[in-house]
Parts: sequence; C-alpha cells; structure tokens
Amino acid sequence: MFTIRDAYLRDIEKIIEYRMKLLFELGKVEKEDGTSKLRDATRSYFINKIQTGEFRVWIAESAGDIIGMTCIQFIEHPPIYENIGGVEAHVMDVYTTNDWRGKGVATAILEQVIAHAKEHNAKRIVLNTIGTDTRIYEKLGFTPISGAMEMFLD
Repeated sequence: MFTIRDAYLRDIEKIIEYRMKLLFELGKVEKEDGTSKLRDATRSYFINKIQTGEFRVWIAESAGDIIGMTCIQFIEHPPIYENIGGVEAHVMDVYTTNDWRGKGVATAILEQVIAHAKEHNAKRIVLNTIGTDTRIYEKLGFTPISGAMEMFLD
C-alpha cells in the first residue's frame, strides 16, 4: 500500500537522489549520484521553484519511505488554436524505485498530476519520454509526437 502527497522542502535530498538515479538510468550522468555541481544546482532550483509554487513535486510513500515521484511545471505560451489559453504543463522525472515498479505507483502519481493540470486550465501536457517503454503514458492517454529539435547553447 502507498499514498501520494505533495513534496515538502524536507524531501529535497531524496528528490535530488531520485532525479540523479533517473538521469543515470537514462545515460545522462556517468555516476548514479551525479556530480556535486549538478546536485547543488538541482537543490537550488528545487528549493526556489517549490517555494514560489512554479514547480510541484508529488511523492509516493509507503511505510514512511519515498518510493516514487513526479514533477510538474506550467509554461504559458502565446495562444494557438488548439490551446487558446496558452497554458501547458510540463511533466518530468517520473521515477519509481525498483522494488515498486509495475505496481501502479507511477500511474497513481500521474493521475494526480493530470488532474492538477486540468485544475490549472492547462490544455496540453508535455512529457518527454527518453526510454522506449511508453505503455504507462499511452494507457493514460498520452500520444507520441515528433518533429522536435534541440540545440544546447554554451
């Protein structure tokens, strides 16, 4: 059994730990705990954005242990026909510990995230999938998109 709740500032270190593990699993960092520079920058970002309400993290907990998390951030764009209000939700860091994978944790958190996005009038939710298994997202109604490009600037 598990419960879903908002993250608190006291959860920051565990959130950072799970983000580093996720980035490691995705091949984005070389070490499972990331680097101290990345961890420090992540800590500063999360503390600032959670306190201002610009960023929200949901935690799944079982017997007092954090077993999963997902984050959301709203972005406001100029209106387009499909999204007159211009509000989009960007979902990231969908992570569940190994022992709890396949037990509905991520689905339960994502259902709350989707409801929250609707409450905040988001008309589009963007979720970047880096892995190849997208079944959980498709089951919830997400559809694959293409046509994106990126550039990293110095």
